[in-house]
Amino acid sequence: MSSIFISHNTKDKPFVRKLATRLSEEDVVVWLDEAVLNIGDSLIEKISEGIQDMEFVAAIISHNSIASSWVQKELSLAMSKEIKGRQVVVLPIMIDDCELPEPLRDKLYADFRDVNEFETSTVKLLKAMGITPRTAAVGGPESSRPANPTMAQVDKFTDLHIIGVDKEQTYNPDPRKAMFNVYLELSSLPPSGWVQLFAQERSFPRHTMWRRAWLEGRYIVIHCPIDEVGKHHLTDLKQDVANTNRKYREVLAKHLQQVAREQERQRIEEQERNNHLDSLDFS
Repeated sequence: MSSIFISHNTKDKPFVRKLATRLSEEDVVVWLDEAVLNIGDSLIEKISEGIQDMEFVAAIISHNSIASSWVQKELSLAMSKEIKGRQVVVLPIMIDDCELPEPLRDKLYADFRDVNEFETSTVKLLKAMGITPRTAAVGGPESSRPANPTMAQVDKFTDLHIIGVDKEQTYNPDPRKAMFNVYLELSSLPPSGWVQLFAQERSFPRHTMWRRAWLEGRYIVIHCPIDEVGKHHLTDLKQDVANTNRKYREVLAKHLQQVAREQERQRIEEQERNNHLDSLDFS
């Protein structure tokens, strides 16, 4: 699962929120200051940690950002990690007509200056991150909705729960770090619509100890130190699962209503058609 830190000026927040929402639809973990920073936090420390934990840094380039000292500090931190080969890739995103900052002038930027081409530009950005977009090509409301469940899923769905940890599956992907991929087992294999809703639930960090988590089959995988699972993350994940169960049941209920309306529409059409046929005079 990919992750991205969005460096921006607060005046560009409307665009940033729109982009963050669209990226989250593709299961990208998004680091946003308003979701992560708490009163009293050290800004430099938390921002440095955020950049360190992310794969990509999106540098929002605008007249607002190039005049912002904070954005310049974030960009400097990101570029230093990229140059040192820390697996952080800086992606310039141009949202209005201005010059690229000096450190970014040798990079090809993502062009978001035309608001009517937002989705096309987002697809190009996702491909630069190695992601093939799975949502609809048009960026309307339908693209963020989970797929309609089948009637079998409606009839058989029961709430999912975390039932344990798979010690055999859990491993350390990088022995240089004390970060493990911890496999928490779910009570059953989640439907595809549930998977999408869970990804949306986990898209925005809610506190400073937030870690990446994703689904693999019937497992929730969280990337963190082992001792953090019980201290910080298990309670969060249980709540995320409960929230996703609730939202998925809402999707099921809406789907059943749609099915009922469609059946009633077809019944009325058939009745009207039969009434017309019955009224024919063959005498």
